[in-house]
Amino acid sequence: MKAVLLSLGTRGDIEPFLAVAEKLKRSGCDVVCSFPMQFQTYVDETKYKFYGLSEKFLEVIEGEKAKLLIGGKGNLFQKVSAMIWILKNARPMQKEVIVQQHDIIEAEQPDIIVYNQKCLYPAVWGLKHNGKTTLLSPLPCTIHEYDRHASLGMGNDLGSFLNKLTYRFSNFFLFLTIKSSTKKYHRELGLKINLATIKSHILKKEKTIYTISPNLFTRPSDWGAHVRVVGYHEKASGSDWEPAQELLAFIEKYERIIFITFGSMLNPNPQRNTNDILSVLVKHHVPAVINTASGGLIRPERKPDHLFFTDSIPYEWILPKMYAAVHHGGSGTTHMTIKYGCACLIIPHILDQYVWNELLSELGVGPKGFSMKKFSARRFEEKLLDLLHIEEYKNNAVRIGNEMQKEQFEDYLIDTILN
Repeated sequence: MKAVLLSLGTRGDIEPFLAVAEKLKRSGCDVVCSFPMQFQTYVDETKYKFYGLSEKFLEVIEGEKAKLLIGGKGNLFQKVSAMIWILKNARPMQKEVIVQQHDIIEAEQPDIIVYNQKCLYPAVWGLKHNGKTTLLSPLPCTIHEYDRHASLGMGNDLGSFLNKLTYRFSNFFLFLTIKSSTKKYHRELGLKINLATIKSHILKKEKTIYTISPNLFTRPSDWGAHVRVVGYHEKASGSDWEPAQELLAFIEKYERIIFITFGSMLNPNPQRNTNDILSVLVKHHVPAVINTASGGLIRPERKPDHLFFTDSIPYEWILPKMYAAVHHGGSGTTHMTIKYGCACLIIPHILDQYVWNELLSELGVGPKGFSMKKFSARRFEEKLLDLLHIEEYKNNAVRIGNEMQKEQFEDYLIDTILN
């Protein structure tokens, strides 16, 4: 059986698919992966056949224009101009990747397809090949209604009625985009498609898996049986990474170390934000391992001994050795920090990160964070001291992490995709 996995986005959108790929391969499937071209080296480590999608997608969402929209930098005119630029450039890019998705599927003739909602062609292919497609999302609050939180990007808790309304609003534009952007292939597939057809297929029929731990997010009881929360699945480490002796000595020397990372998230003022963070860590002599990653944080020319900087480190290695973590709130980072028992402070940048900030605060594993747009040394100091001194946060994180370690959802996930 051949499985094609299609995903667009940043590393947080790709890793869940690689975790699922490992499980499909163990079940006997021939796995083909198709992600943005920037991830080719990352996928090559896994030995799966790979098709690279247009590099332009990441260039748009990680470029300077996107920084203006995500962060607090720039005036209203600059933000509106950035939005217009992104929309103008997104349309031809979208057409290009849809053609690529079509051509890959035609070339491979898969038995099953697993895709995320940014990949639009598999949604209409699934109308023709009922039961052979599975929509995968590592994020809550995307397509299926959740009455406790608005749809991503449309606010937090607006009340049950308005929350549900936001999903209908955002889904309308998603379904309209699917219909219009795939129109050239409807006749080829032998389909007559309208918005009602797409809506019914996606919301009532399409197998959907949320790769989220039920210990962090409770599946709403009004979701259909075709929509499942299948647990968090961590990609096996294929790296030959070894810790430097300096890092081992640092961890041996200090207690209650904080891990700080913004992952693949960028912001308009990394130098200023780094300076604010360092001023608080130095003031209270808090030992920290700081991951500069994609550039959301900056390594200083000089640093005190109780701070350790790195630009790449396996989370599964470092997190079990940390007391707590400060991070952006990406789905993968959120799951891993709690799985390994770290109390958490989230500084959300975009979309689902605000949802995870709310959910983790409700679970009592850390103080409720604040938006990156409102970052300041004063706010960070207040929240960091709470994170360090309220023991209940750490105790709750360890308790929930122990439950996550016990989760056994591989068979459930594979059964959902294959059957």
